[in-house]
Amino acid sequence: MEHENAYMLMMDALDGELADFHQEMLEAHLRACPSCNREWQALLAVDLLFRQTPAVAPAADFAQRTLARLPNSRMRVWTMSALYTLLLLGGTLPMLLGLWIYNRLGSTLSEPALWRTLWQSLSGMFQVAITVIGAGLRGAGEFVVQQPAIVGWLLVLVGVVSLWGGVFQQFVLQPQPAQNRL
Repeated sequence: MEHENAYMLMMDALDGELADFHQEMLEAHLRACPSCNREWQALLAVDLLFRQTPAVAPAADFAQRTLARLPNSRMRVWTMSALYTLLLLGGTLPMLLGLWIYNRLGSTLSEPALWRTLWQSLSGMFQVAITVIGAGLRGAGEFVVQQPAIVGWLLVLVGVVSLWGGVFQQFVLQPQPAQNRL
């Protein structure tokens, strides 16, 4: 007999639903298999524990107190309705505004010259931003080449800040154990 079948027979035996033939098969398997026998003894101990445990009855007014503590269903329905209405308006109002703008300015927005001009303006702003960033990086590079001590001081400052940050976390943010005073 397989262990899984023996386990199923054990469950049926605990429920009191095991036929005599299967009872004999289970007993024979338990004598032959020490691991299943240990499992059976453990199941019997747990079953006995459950049977000996007294049933606990709830307090007399448990149902009334529990129902009194539940949130008001009418208030919950109104709150959820208001929330869903706000979400609906939050989604539909921008869409309606976009349709209104398209309806008013649709003919103007469909002009190819407008889009070409807009694209040229955006590409010009992008080129200006790249030029400004490049000039700033070149200037910083030249400054570092001319004043290498500045980089050293910056590294020292970063080291000091990180060191004192660790000290601060170690001694100030972590609770200190109480010390015995004489």
